[in-house]
Amino acid sequence: MEAVFVSYLILMFVIGLAEYRRTKGTLDYYLAGKQLGVFLVSFSFFATYFSTAAFLGGGGFGYVAGFQWSAFLTFFHILFAILAWVLIAPKLKEIADKHGALTIPEIFGAKYGEAARVISALTIIIFFSFYMVSIYKGAGNLLQVMMNLSYVEGLAITALIVVFYTALGGFRAVVVTDLIQGVLTFLGGIALFSTLMIVLGGFEAVEKLKTVETFAGSGELLFEIGKLAPPPVMKAGMVLPFILSLTFAISIAQLSSPQLVVRFIAARDQRVIRGGMLLTPVIIGLFAMCVFSIGPFAWLIVPKEESLKFLKNPDLVVPYIAMKLFPAGVNALLLTAIIAAAMSTINSLLHMMATSFARDVIKKDSLTLTRALVVLFALIPLIIAVNPPDVIVAIVGVSFSVITATFLVPLLAALYFNSKPRSVVLSMIAALITSVVWYMLFYRIYWIYPVVPGLVASAVVFALSEKI
Repeated sequence: MEAVFVSYLILMFVIGLAEYRRTKGTLDYYLAGKQLGVFLVSFSFFATYFSTAAFLGGGGFGYVAGFQWSAFLTFFHILFAILAWVLIAPKLKEIADKHGALTIPEIFGAKYGEAARVISALTIIIFFSFYMVSIYKGAGNLLQVMMNLSYVEGLAITALIVVFYTALGGFRAVVVTDLIQGVLTFLGGIALFSTLMIVLGGFEAVEKLKTVETFAGSGELLFEIGKLAPPPVMKAGMVLPFILSLTFAISIAQLSSPQLVVRFIAARDQRVIRGGMLLTPVIIGLFAMCVFSIGPFAWLIVPKEESLKFLKNPDLVVPYIAMKLFPAGVNALLLTAIIAAAMSTINSLLHMMATSFARDVIKKDSLTLTRALVVLFALIPLIIAVNPPDVIVAIVGVSFSVITATFLVPLLAALYFNSKPRSVVLSMIAALITSVVWYMLFYRIYWIYPVVPGLVASAVVFALSEKI
């Protein structure tokens, strides 16, 4: 197992050095010279979007919530992947090229003024930092299992490798490593589900599942809508709103998360965008169908006496199945794929934070400065991840919602409307405040994920401001 993982790490080092030598200036470092082809753009989008949260959280949570989780999450993933590439990609590429913009905040600045540019850049830097805490934690925990390392050693190895190739090679290193990590992640997901189904006897596993005893009763509940969820949600009678809003929140991020949509700007031309429209939803859909369906089948794998442990922490389900089903060499590849999923998201977040701060906040196009910022922005969440307090966990939970709710309405306005700068700025502020307040005060009462009220607030404030 160690040999497989070390070989992977060496490859990441080599790519970082190679892309460092190829990086000739700011455009190369920020967007790989805007010369990315279909496979690089598509797999970089895929690898950046799917982190350890997808493999461990998305794959394992079906153990608690059943196939309703798998079905809604897969449906929304495919829907919003298609919409991202059809509605956002072509127009964003066109407008970014027209204004010579290299970052999403820069586009907002060109369309709506300095306030929109700075607010969007600071939102990226602050909330991506907290989002990275959860990814670091997932990687650190997984390396504990894989390599018998301490949690802190796992964190340090993850950060060291990612910072090295991201700081040196910039966006070129990010997308090339994304391609490798994306292929690993994709094949790992397909292999895990396929092996699981073969071991369980194919479609016979469905009938077997109906006869098992789950934490809430008969296994038939795994196939029903609105029945299974964490106990507090079930007690509140909010199972369906919880499942729908959470799967919606996770998936709609594809439309406006800056670290994802910046890939559209880096595409060589509109032909690449058209190719991505076909390829990306297919690989996202196949991966989602396989990985998000694993959790419920774990009731046929996990011993009954251990079920409570996995119900309390469903993130353990996928690593447990991988270790159970595969021989040592193969599960090393699969667990390396899950680590790759973490690294491919961290590298993009770091690159986005560093370039946004350099170009949009302090307005200095210095490669040396941007590389130093990559190191700085990697260290802050790393330090927090060593011992994350409860309040940080809460902020991590709302980060995805804040980013999506803050950026979606302004981005659509920038692409399709001539909007007032005031409307956009107010809608961003409304989304940010509403998402945070909702998560802190109302989420555990109504169990509706904060991206929903955040988007509603953003849209309402935008519409009212446009009329005044």
